[in-house]
Amino acid sequence: MKITRFRNFLWLAPVAMVLAWQLPVSLRAQAGSYNIQKEILDHKDALNWKAVDNGIPADVCTILQVCNGAVKVIALPRATEGGQPVGRGAFLTQDGKHADVIVLERQTPADTYFFLLTPQGTLAKAAYAQVGGTSWLTMGMALAQPTFDKDKVVWHNWASKLGSAAPAADKKPDT
Repeated sequence: MKITRFRNFLWLAPVAMVLAWQLPVSLRAQAGSYNIQKEILDHKDALNWKAVDNGIPADVCTILQVCNGAVKVIALPRATEGGQPVGRGAFLTQDGKHADVIVLERQTPADTYFFLLTPQGTLAKAAYAQVGGTSWLTMGMALAQPTFDKDKVVWHNWASKLGSAAPAADKKPDT
């Protein structure tokens, strides 16, 4: 009886090792090792941005330390997830050093998130408010990360349909 169990264990060990190896690979593919900030900024000149004055609430601008210049937005069509509508927007603005940054917005009937991206496309900071709430809160990374990871996949899928960035035109010297 002990030998049979040992043989079963030996047979299952390689299968378990393959599954253990595949799980991190599939999680990496799902969460993505892509840079949403770069994907959007690479196409910023070709996108149809809309100028907005109050797109990002003043409290969120303060929390994320952005809105130091013009604020423009691109909105994705409203989607339904888990039976509730979800609206998404990508804001192009500037940080305190006047560098272009992307702030993603996720809005549901229950709450709204704003995610500031790092130059590497990861989550730098997050602001959160419940609908009907009176103030914006800085959202901890551990709490915001799962929601950000879901939105990151949606934005990557959208950005991947934009194609590659147009190459810079070569200038011919005047003769």
